[in-house]
Amino acid sequence: MQKIIFINQETGPLLIDMINVFAKQNYDITLYTGEVIKTYADLDLSVSIRFLKKYKKNNNFNRLFSWSFFFIQAVILLIFDLKKETRIWVSTNPPFAPWLILLFKNVSFVHVYDVYPNALLALPTISKKSLIYRLFLAFNKKTFSKAKVIFTPSDGMKKMLAISVIEEKIKVIPWWANTDFIQPIKKNDNKFIKDNNLHDNFIVMYSGNLGLTHNVEKILNTALELKDDLKVKFVIIGEGPKKKTVDSFQDKYQLNNLLVLPFQDEDMLPHSLASADISIVLDSFSSGKSEESTASIPSKTYYLMAAGSVIYAESDSTSELNNLIDKYDLGMCDSSNDTKGLIEFISVCKNNSEVFNKYKTNSRKTSLKFTNANAKSLHDEMIKY
Repeated sequence: MQKIIFINQETGPLLIDMINVFAKQNYDITLYTGEVIKTYADLDLSVSIRFLKKYKKNNNFNRLFSWSFFFIQAVILLIFDLKKETRIWVSTNPPFAPWLILLFKNVSFVHVYDVYPNALLALPTISKKSLIYRLFLAFNKKTFSKAKVIFTPSDGMKKMLAISVIEEKIKVIPWWANTDFIQPIKKNDNKFIKDNNLHDNFIVMYSGNLGLTHNVEKILNTALELKDDLKVKFVIIGEGPKKKTVDSFQDKYQLNNLLVLPFQDEDMLPHSLASADISIVLDSFSSGKSEESTASIPSKTYYLMAAGSVIYAESDSTSELNNLIDKYDLGMCDSSNDTKGLIEFISVCKNNSEVFNKYKTNSRKTSLKFTNANAKSLHDEMIKY
């Protein structure tokens, strides 16, 4: 029986889909992770799980500490768990986790979720001349040359990775959503809308991580400017370093058109996502410092599409996210930092049912092009080695 070790600090539905494909083929699978985030599917019972340090994202120190501790734990466990024939699959969570394969001779695969060190360019103190950027790039080149295949979810990310490894090694497999678990739900049947008394509202929602590079201030300021239009309700669902910013803003202004909630339970998630008329995606790497910082498409975008929501994304015109929205006519991509574009887009969607319904229909229809069949593509590529 072939053995594979999967390494990812946060195991969400996409990785669960990937692992379960291998489990059905009777592989001996071990998962190194800090947390398994269950949504629509459980990990196959045959999978052995080693719980390591959980990812802490509330501030930069805790984030770096949890990444480093997880990395050290993984090194120690690999020394004992690896056999000569064991394969290693490792993601960029933590960002330097792929460097693990430099320490061992096993057949290895790297799955790039976010392209580091390019992602660091979103931080104001980091440039391509920075020592941390250059060291990251050097280690990546060594790592990628050793890996059999580099998986990544977009063509733009593939181009970014091409400076570190030959393109023939890079395999693009787009993200996906379970379109049975997440699908449109009529407002009258939506439990989230009923529980939060949102029946008569046009809902503009951000649901996800409130990270340091996410411009959540745009959403807050838009809510403030539209405070007199009580038909429009802004809903922010999530946790992270900028949760304090959101809470402080709400404490200060006490807006009746702003609802702030924690992450929703598994059974409520399909209802919360489907409740949104407009779903907001904030591109973490849309910093304006480099075109290379805009190649990632947040995986949650595919869930929002599956829910049949109109997409408003803050990202620049060269980004992969913009390409997706533009290609399939899903909504609007706005690179400005002010609130004008978002306010105008809300007005159009709220008052022009033809345009609004077109976006919603396109969103759901497009999601059906990105299904968990992509998990099988990853399996098919890996078994070649």
